[in-house]
Amino acid sequence: MVFLAGIDEAGYGPFVGPLTMGYSLLRVPQIEVDLWATLSTSTARKPERKDLRRLWLDDSKKVHQGTLGRGRLERTVAAFRELVAPGQHQLEDWLMEPPAGEMRTLRAAPWFQKLDGLLCPSIPYDRARLDCGAVHRDLEAAGCAVQAFGARVVPAGEWNSLLQSTGGKGNANFSVAMEIVRHLLEITGDAPLRIELDRHGARMRYADILRTALQPLRIDIHGERPGGSAYSLEFPNRSVQLRFSEGADSTHMPVALGSLAAKQSRERLMDEFNQWWSCKLPNLQPTKGYGVDGKRWLAEVLPQLAATGVAENLLRRDR
Repeated sequence: MVFLAGIDEAGYGPFVGPLTMGYSLLRVPQIEVDLWATLSTSTARKPERKDLRRLWLDDSKKVHQGTLGRGRLERTVAAFRELVAPGQHQLEDWLMEPPAGEMRTLRAAPWFQKLDGLLCPSIPYDRARLDCGAVHRDLEAAGCAVQAFGARVVPAGEWNSLLQSTGGKGNANFSVAMEIVRHLLEITGDAPLRIELDRHGARMRYADILRTALQPLRIDIHGERPGGSAYSLEFPNRSVQLRFSEGADSTHMPVALGSLAAKQSRERLMDEFNQWWSCKLPNLQPTKGYGVDGKRWLAEVLPQLAATGVAENLLRRDR
């Protein structure tokens, strides 16, 4: 038994809202397998306009673009959620699964106290079951299976604490990724495992921080270059490969699938965020939290923040 995993994040750069980090884990017959080819009957990176049968499966930025992007994103996520947790499509269930952080940290933000909606609200359950069946047939025919699919959510308050405890944004992001890596190590036992990750900013050298985070017996460095860095980590009963690649979400299907999990998690949580604030300040326009619009939103809210009773560190991210 061999496992391939992918990890990717969404929401690294906004002024408000959570960081979300998605992951996927697949059991495969051999480590070198083209999973996009394996799933070519049920998915495509960009289906033809008239191809309503296949799911979009690519980097979330590509799947989510355009007016129909949200629906495409939700349909793919709903199908893969059904694969690993049949009938369990509640947003709160998804967010509470390992390696979730402490729920009290999430609940500290009033907009995340009642998460009783669906993970993919635009997708009927029958549609998710049909899509799941098509994906399952492709995987089964190739001797593959999806073993895990989920996301770790880091609300602004927890993110600010991580910035202080780890010493910076890149270190905070890496620490969340390592939470997921430790979870993947735990659920795969002693089986061979390769984990693909998107490169973390401009960082090329990961050996020292991997040694601190995961405490392997030995780390073998296979390359540390601008395009990517690769390592084998030796543990008592197995060797695990970790590869950090530029554009991994466009070149490795498990990373693309992880990016979809991260994106849908952030989209749904920003739905909840904007709905809560619209009740408090009815004339306030919603935001995704990025760039000029994030600054616009904060400029409108901060002068009225004291009246809402919300602590600023639960709302605005320090970096």
